[in-house]
Amino acid sequence: MKLSLSVALVVLALAVLVESAPQDPTLTERFNNFQTQVETLTQDLTEKTKAAMEELHNSEFSVNARNWFKDTFENLKKQMDEAFANIKPQ
Repeated sequence: MKLSLSVALVVLALAVLVESAPQDPTLTERFNNFQTQVETLTQDLTEKTKAAMEELHNSEFSVNARNWFKDTFENLKKQMDEAFANIKPQ
């Protein structure tokens, strides 16, 4: 009787221990967690890249370079128009 009672108590203790132990996440939960982490990472990376590109676009160097190219192209176009103004198509 004592043996069967002690075996029953051990089985009961193991059952309580197994139920109260933290469950390992299932494969589906791991994939969902991974998907969430990847989405967060890509969103953060997108925001940082967009901010860096905007900062580069609005930097003094970038603005000056664009203006220089614009002015140089306009001057070249003007010179080409003047040079070829006297030539008539045949």
